[in-house]
Amino acid sequence: MKQSDDETRLFQQLNGFLEEVTHKTESLHPDHPFKAWLTSTSAACGLKDYDAVSRQIVALFTHYADMTPLFPRDVLYLVGGDCLHFMPDEEIAAYQAIDEMRFEAQMQQKFFDWEQAKESLKKLQ
Repeated sequence: MKQSDDETRLFQQLNGFLEEVTHKTESLHPDHPFKAWLTSTSAACGLKDYDAVSRQIVALFTHYADMTPLFPRDVLYLVGGDCLHFMPDEEIAAYQAIDEMRFEAQMQQKFFDWEQAKESLKKLQ
């Protein structure tokens, strides 16, 4: 799997989350601070600015905790850094196992399916 695959997965999932919460928060007043968060996060995604995305995710988990159950866990891991603070050690270990499976597949020049690897780990637990 190439680095661009991770980037594609990250931004697809993050954009999906943004679409979902935009729909769920349509009734908020336009001046509500969460609307500003949505705008800033969408802009960071559009620029593929990892630092800004990371800051926006930290702000989400800090200030809008009621939205975090909807947040894709893959994004936390793929962004890394401060976002890992919102994941339990067991979950980080599972993602690291997926990374090891991916690197092994790369070394053997085999196809790697991220979603399939996640499912196989769930079956082992």
